[in-house]
Amino acid sequence: MIEENGYSLVKINNAACKPFKLALWELVLCPLASLNLFDLE
Repeated sequence: MIEENGYSLVKINNAACKPFKLALWELVLCPLASLNLFDLE
């Protein structure tokens, strides 16, 4: 019973972390991309 609950918690955490990780990547990559565009000009 405990193992099943732990597994479902991991699945919930993974589902919750995916959008957070994507948002984090956008926060990191968007400034880098804009800096690169300014460097090219």
